[in-house]
Amino acid sequence: MRSVERRLAATLLVAAAAYGPLLARLPAQIPKVRVAVDANERHQTIDGFGAGHQPVLPDNDPAHEQLRHQALDAVYGQVELTVGNLEGALVESSPDWHPQNDNDDPFQINLLGFQTSRADAMRTTIIDRPEAAGFDGYYPAQRINIRWASPWLGDIRRTNYKRYLDEAAEQVVAGERYWRDALGRVPPYNMLFNEPLSGNAELAEGTEDEVVDLVKRIGARLKREGFPVKFVVPNEETEEQSLSTARAILGDKEARAYVGVIGYHTYPHGSPYADIPTILRQSALGRPDRDRVAIRKELRDLGRKYRVPVWMTEISHGNVDPLSFEAMRGRAVHIHDELVYADASAYFGMNSVMDDVSIRGHSDGGSFPSYEGDVVLIDTKRRTVQITGMGYAIGHYARWLKRGAVRVGASTTDRLTQVSAFRDDIRNRVTIVLINNESAEASVDIDVKAVTFSEPVTGEQSASGRYWMPIPNVTRVSPGTLSLTVPAESVTTLAIPITVLRN
Repeated sequence: MRSVERRLAATLLVAAAAYGPLLARLPAQIPKVRVAVDANERHQTIDGFGAGHQPVLPDNDPAHEQLRHQALDAVYGQVELTVGNLEGALVESSPDWHPQNDNDDPFQINLLGFQTSRADAMRTTIIDRPEAAGFDGYYPAQRINIRWASPWLGDIRRTNYKRYLDEAAEQVVAGERYWRDALGRVPPYNMLFNEPLSGNAELAEGTEDEVVDLVKRIGARLKREGFPVKFVVPNEETEEQSLSTARAILGDKEARAYVGVIGYHTYPHGSPYADIPTILRQSALGRPDRDRVAIRKELRDLGRKYRVPVWMTEISHGNVDPLSFEAMRGRAVHIHDELVYADASAYFGMNSVMDDVSIRGHSDGGSFPSYEGDVVLIDTKRRTVQITGMGYAIGHYARWLKRGAVRVGASTTDRLTQVSAFRDDIRNRVTIVLINNESAEASVDIDVKAVTFSEPVTGEQSASGRYWMPIPNVTRVSPGTLSLTVPAESVTTLAIPITVLRN
């Protein structure tokens, strides 16, 4: 018996020596991932994807016209941003831009005391351009800013608080009148604040009670003047301060009537969702920061309580090269988390377009590009227009999700595979965004409950520096099941026509 065992062992050793190198070269079995989508599990309705919209090269240099055309096409034709605040506020100042009140009566607007050049530039470089025809979800950012735009408001606040509120309301009314007369329409929203009590601290030692008073006074003034406008508020620096200020506003019955959107930012710099290396170490590996998830659920619940949508209205400074694939995958993960944990109806980058001329006057200064977060970059010296990682990440959602699509339930068996799914009853399709954070390709089976698929399945895929490439073949296994292979560290968007959707 022992001799038989010795001969068998010897045979196995010979076989291992002969076939071991060959077996080592055989590809390992790729991970199998199952994705389940419930098209009847409704969450938030999507309002769109956007950024802060700046005038695009607002100069008369004819050499910049082609760059402007390319940038506008990239933002609105390729990435397909559809919402966002217009950074074209009317400013009360002297002709040489010295901040000053237009007059001493907040109920008599002296248009000669308002500078409109930035608003005019917004019209000529974006709104009136054919390349921006799909950009229909814009709204003014006629913000109350005591720190640098209107420091004289602070003096009035100290001596006559009621008049201060009326002077602030006058600024917003003047801006709304401009946009109505210039555009022939009144956008449904206005952005009253950008970090009023935190970060920029634009109310300069203001309080939550003051924010509530401003919302009430400005809202009532607009209503009397015939402007059916609601506010995107409060857009504080952090999720916690945004939640606190939003609770104060919505907790006041009168102020609540003028709130259209709860806006929040995800700073400070270096915090989990402001820092892309942290996103890729935590959420991308199935370990999202518990505190950040919890605060998003509180924002979600506040929006549900008052039936107000929640928008993530600014993020930047991801501490990676803004043109890198790392930036793209990190922001795709970030978008997923805002949509899933906060029920965010909109996601914004920093600026829709940034250029090397404008950056010289930005607070960061430094080289160009100086930080991550903008959607498109114009380098006038090199005469290039580039979509950033942020832009490509947003595009994986914005190019396929139109206003009115509804996020639905979706789950996955692999914590390194993130999925979000949406139903669009107008276009009769289900859209699925898959993020594979594995360092290897994965085989994915997708089962969608309550639908029957049609043909063709379309979509796009980004991996290893290749962006928005047409998807490879997708196999329809059954009327509601698909199978495909996704590359390592990739983002894939699928748009699936449907013939049956049972409610």
